[in-house]
Amino acid sequence: MDNKLDTISIRLALDEDFETIYAIWLDGIENSFDKKAIDEQAVRQKFRSNFQERQGIFIYWLAVDGEQNILGWQSLIRYSNNPFRQDTYAESSTYIAKHTRTQGIGKLLLEHMLKEAEKSKLEYVIGFVSLTNAAARKITEETGWMEVGIIPPPKKGDYIFPKSFLVRPV
Repeated sequence: MDNKLDTISIRLALDEDFETIYAIWLDGIENSFDKKAIDEQAVRQKFRSNFQERQGIFIYWLAVDGEQNILGWQSLIRYSNNPFRQDTYAESSTYIAKHTRTQGIGKLLLEHMLKEAEKSKLEYVIGFVSLTNAAARKITEETGWMEVGIIPPPKKGDYIFPKSFLVRPV
């Protein structure tokens, strides 16, 4: 492992980390979403709702440096509300601060999450990666994700950012 990664630790997100997590997410969504088309107040409220529902395996992990600066984050959110499946599927999100991208932090967070997921009731982790995000696609391949297909164009709305649909058994 890179010496720089040896100085990074992973911890659980706290309520007071929300603003930094949200800022990193907003900074990173340009690869996946049209920021001009979002109602930022509504999106912020929905993001906060997901963040506040942290419990069990459905949580946020943070990669931090020695001074506890947040370098990136990884989350698992509930993917199904079916009473029989709600604890067995999760959607993964990984976002890295712009100034620390390409340093291996995303892979470090994904590997940590997968180890934790294997200890839980989860059976599958699901993800969506923009087809143009070569770095994320490489990391998911290296960490055992299977590309199940490409999300087809919607009947409504734009298809600006085609995405692959990924599944990772845990």
